[in-house]
Amino acid sequence: MGEILDALEAAGRLENALITFTSDHGDCLGDHGLSQKWAPYDEVTRVPLIISAQQRFDGGRNVDELVQLFDLGPTILECAGVEPDVSFEAESLNLALEGKPFEGRTHVYCEQGKDVNFTGAEYLTMVRSRSHKLVHFAGKEFGQLFDLDADPKES
Repeated sequence: MGEILDALEAAGRLENALITFTSDHGDCLGDHGLSQKWAPYDEVTRVPLIISAQQRFDGGRNVDELVQLFDLGPTILECAGVEPDVSFEAESLNLALEGKPFEGRTHVYCEQGKDVNFTGAEYLTMVRSRSHKLVHFAGKEFGQLFDLDADPKES
């Protein structure tokens, strides 16, 4: 990351850069008795998202609202001066980056193809609100429902 920032600075482009650092998934690393990314526990679905644009946003802000990675699309477009199409389901994060009131999403979603380690399911989906998480395993007669207020570790 440091080399990228150094190269942008050397090219005179750092001041106009939008730096985004994230991941597509986390890993259980032994949590829930699992490794890797096969189950949609928060260790897997809550990923880091760091955005920096020195000339556009003040740093040091922490936003704890629900967002999805595809929300980066309209965020980047707006920063480039392009108006996102109104049909986009993704929501710009620029209000949060600008320190303005930002509500985030009421629910976020994820999907995983072929859960080979946990359930044997070919496909699973998850919907999460601030307080609950529902996991559906395609083709299975069971799923998971978590009350995250009462059970934040999804045990």
